[in-house]
Amino acid sequence: MVIETETFENINLGLNHLTIDDIIWREIFLSEPDFRNINNADYKKQYRIEYGKRVFGGKTVIVRSDLNSPPEKKDGKYELTGLDRIAASAETIKELSEDYGAKVIVISHQGTPGKPDCISLEPHKRELKKILKRNIIFKRGHFYGTGTEDTIKNMKNGDIFLLDNIRKLSDEIIEIQDPHEFATLPDSYLETLGKYADYFVNDAFSTSHRWQGSIVGFPNHLHIAGRLTIKEILSNKESIKDIHHPYSILFGGVKISGYMDYLEYSLENKLVDNILAAGALGIVSVMGYTKINNKKIDLGKNPRDFIKKNVPTKIVNQVAGLIRNYPKSFVMPKDFKVELDGNVDYMTPKQIHEHPDKDRINIYGKGPKTVERFINKITKSKTIYMKGSPTLDDERFLQESKQLVDAIIKRGKKEFVTTILSGGDTNNLVTRFGYNANKDFSYFTLSGGAATEYNSGKLLPGLLMLNTSYNQFWKKNLNEGLPPGYRLGFELKAPKIP
Repeated sequence: MVIETETFENINLGLNHLTIDDIIWREIFLSEPDFRNINNADYKKQYRIEYGKRVFGGKTVIVRSDLNSPPEKKDGKYELTGLDRIAASAETIKELSEDYGAKVIVISHQGTPGKPDCISLEPHKRELKKILKRNIIFKRGHFYGTGTEDTIKNMKNGDIFLLDNIRKLSDEIIEIQDPHEFATLPDSYLETLGKYADYFVNDAFSTSHRWQGSIVGFPNHLHIAGRLTIKEILSNKESIKDIHHPYSILFGGVKISGYMDYLEYSLENKLVDNILAAGALGIVSVMGYTKINNKKIDLGKNPRDFIKKNVPTKIVNQVAGLIRNYPKSFVMPKDFKVELDGNVDYMTPKQIHEHPDKDRINIYGKGPKTVERFINKITKSKTIYMKGSPTLDDERFLQESKQLVDAIIKRGKKEFVTTILSGGDTNNLVTRFGYNANKDFSYFTLSGGAATEYNSGKLLPGLLMLNTSYNQFWKKNLNEGLPPGYRLGFELKAPKIP
């Protein structure tokens, strides 16, 4: 368990990370007496690949990528509808395997355990093969044991071995907050891979907020930041420096459980001024807080079933508590866009509650009163953070989302106003509306939960591991970078340097 310091400080800003270039530069330093005369241009043109081959060639490198992408089943076969993360992850994999001749073991996840999107990485293998124009070794359902070990032993220089979806493994998602407990789990995939690996590369900033095996479970290996992770760290660091108040977060989509502690933390520490509750958060806020005749409002069977299946009772109560404690900051929906028997209409929560056929009503979007309410906050904000998007691919329910995106981008063109777009699904939405996330927003991150927790100042376990390796590599105290008085529930131990 991590124990925070009493005063607010964004701990992540003080952490360092080891890079692929650091490892290569060390080899140049040890081999070239005139290394000080080598500039960056010469390094990239003449020395990087030569010395990269000396360092990584023939070595086994575990790369934790984030290939998680929206799946869609067509004719009994899964296809991926968004490839941003796979394309972004390919750079590090290509560099290590093709440029340097490393044997690269790629580990990644897809979806949430127990959910329909928690599928095999077979379609990801197909897309990665197209992007890299390379053969990808893949064995469905193989994670550990002699089959996996034999595959690793038979890998040739430059080979890429993609393991299947690690989120299906208990040793990946077991609730442990000690890296060395993960590393000593008996008969785990971490043990199988760890004994063959020379380096570990974290190129999954987007999952670096999770205490999971693939993020912290290789503490005996140097943790190196991949190219995508470096970009995400630098981008999020810059965005934090550019935050001004009033600060509003437009929070949509269906995932809320993993973000509630962040929202509560942000409101308690006055990091944000407004939470604009769209999507599932908006529905949960109405159902968990609003009362009619001293009874909780009922929005019908479909929202009830969704909450029962996807939102724990403690989260519903947490949302209601935030509304009670921060009534001016937590901005709830005033109306919804609904569908009944194929007809689309706008209805207030009270109208839905009193409707005789409410159990057949589907809530698929925001109503005009809600949009007006949100835009009123957006136009007064100096920082707007957008996270989440509608899951229903139906043009009838996207108009209101477009109005909000239009308003954010318009506001972002004003001087001293910062706009931040977070998450791959959100990027797909704004792209659908004809915008470019990199050009039309001040900052864009493919990371959803990791970016929000990074910005709030909560320690990211993946960054802690990178910082520890950085300190070990450069012969510093392992705790350097952590604020004085910051305590962890475990002892940091030095990883080995190959």
